[in-house]
Parts: sequence; structure tokens; C-alpha cells
Amino acid sequence: MDVLISIVGVQQLDGDSDTIELTTDGTLEPTADGYRLRYEETSVTGLEGAMTTLHIAPGQVMLERSGSLTSLLVLEKGKRHLNSYETPYGNLMIGAYTDDLSVDLTEKGGRLGFRYTLDMNGSVTGRHDVRISVRPAGA
Repeated sequence: MDVLISIVGVQQLDGDSDTIELTTDGTLEPTADGYRLRYEETSVTGLEGAMTTLHIAPGQVMLERSGSLTSLLVLEKGKRHLNSYETPYGNLMIGAYTDDLSVDLTEKGGRLGFRYTLDMNGSVTGRHDVRISVRPAGA
């Protein structure tokens, strides 16, 4: 189904905070485990040329990017996962600990949110809070 996706992301690093707001078109599809939400990144996020796919299952969200950037981020409340990020300089392994994960999504849209901390070599590289709203296109 074609949907309108509104995303508010807050990144905190070394006491500084940066907020990105994005409204974009995408698709929402039911899967065997939950839902798949897809959208193309834009210059607003600095990831132009990348496709973002959120694989949403009970208790877990996998954020996958492909195209100009390749990455996979596994988010599961109360757990830390090692994730792979491809950069022009090589691959990085980054840890992600998810503080909060909430999903209230149906085939007609809804909301999801997650708050997580990224670390590299045991040092925190940023804290992220993402809130996503999904509604049918044209609604």
C-alpha cells in the first residue's frame, strides 16, 4: 500500500542535539512476521540515493539501507546487537543498544518509535530517538 511517512529523528552527541524531520512517500506491506516499510532517502537526511527498509516484527525492528549506503541495524528492546555499516573506507562493526521500542502498526498505518545508543569499540558515538507515523497516501 502506498503511504505517507513522517519521521522525526533526534541525535545527541557530546551534549549537542540535532533534529531531522522528514515527510516522504513510501510503501507498507504485510509480511509473515509483521510489516515492511520502505522509502527513499533524500538530501534532507544526507543519505540521498539510499533506500531504507524497516522490517517490523513483534519486539524487533531491522533498519536496512541499500544503494548509496549499505547498512543493517537490528533494534530489540533491552538488547545490544552488533551491526555492519559499509563506508567508503571499509566496513565498520557498530553496537546498538535499544532502550525503547514501541510499535502500534496495522495494514492501515500507525506509529512506531525507537530509542537507541550506538557505540564503537566500547565508546558511545551517539544517542538516537526516532518517531515514525504512517498513514495511507492521500488520507
